[in-house]
Amino acid sequence: MKTDISGSTSRFRELLTADLQALLGEHRALLARRAAEHGGRIIKPAGDGYWLEFLSVTGAAKAAIAVQEELQLTQVNRGHDRLSIRIVIALGDIAVQDDDFIGDVFALVTRVEALTPPDEIYLTAGARLALTSAEIQTALVESFALKGFVEPMPIYRIEQRHRTRVIPEIYILFLDLHGFGKIMDAGPVAKIERILDMLDGVTYGTAQEFGGTVRFNLGDSYCITFADAAQAMAGAERSIRKWEAIRPVEQFDCTIGIGLHRGTLYAFRSFLYGRDVWVASQLQSASSKLLTSEENGIFVTDAVRSALFGTPWHNRLQPVELQPLLRPQLVGIGAYRLCEVALDNELHDPL
Repeated sequence: MKTDISGSTSRFRELLTADLQALLGEHRALLARRAAEHGGRIIKPAGDGYWLEFLSVTGAAKAAIAVQEELQLTQVNRGHDRLSIRIVIALGDIAVQDDDFIGDVFALVTRVEALTPPDEIYLTAGARLALTSAEIQTALVESFALKGFVEPMPIYRIEQRHRTRVIPEIYILFLDLHGFGKIMDAGPVAKIERILDMLDGVTYGTAQEFGGTVRFNLGDSYCITFADAAQAMAGAERSIRKWEAIRPVEQFDCTIGIGLHRGTLYAFRSFLYGRDVWVASQLQSASSKLLTSEENGIFVTDAVRSALFGTPWHNRLQPVELQPLLRPQLVGIGAYRLCEVALDNELHDPL
């Protein structure tokens, strides 16, 4: 299997060296993880792509589909910044000579790769014949005359069956700037761009540090998910602390409000939905009624507080009234605000 990042040359020129290294490192980790789940491994880097080998074509196809699905799911609303890759799968023998891999299959894959569009998975005829058709559906693209090969080669594509993925027991964090609307109305544009750039850096940096995934963003709002309650809370506090370090230097007159809820996330292609996503969003929105113009705030539901039992955060969470008339969707859901000092007056710093 061969992967290649589409349009990487022009995009990578715009990135700082550290950002480029982080992006490529995350991409390699994704490929390695998904390959290992289906009996495969990376055998050789190739520019911004990789050569991988698998015990079966079906395993390679499943890994390829998983990679494409994860890239779609974790890059919702990224527009032209979205990372897209092309993948080619072939069947053949390889040999090692002078610490390098050789074989006709490498030449064939290279030719097919040039024909493969972004976000697609193409297969050679040999790979398609070895595929378990009951599990993976394919369709003929066309027969192509390829350089170095005598006869036209039929090339197939994997028909990806988009289905809803259910992600249970996940911590859904909504983050939004309070006061950004006034700044946006007053301008200037350069200041607005600076705020959005800095917020993006804080959000993605925090997600990477604490194992979170940025699911989507719209303007100054972000949705991030975490697998662990403690990591989610640590990420929430780190975001606010980073922002508070930036505000006086940049003279930003806006603060951060965060809503955190535990529940189930549903994903279909690049669409995210579910009642629990909506609850986290509504909690964050309701928090704006409970904060002054100079306050940051982290608000969680009772589901999150229960998961934090035994941690320093549990005693720092104080119940709040969400004014159900303003947010009727939150009626019956307990809400708590994270305080700087625990109820027993001991200062905790879990970070």
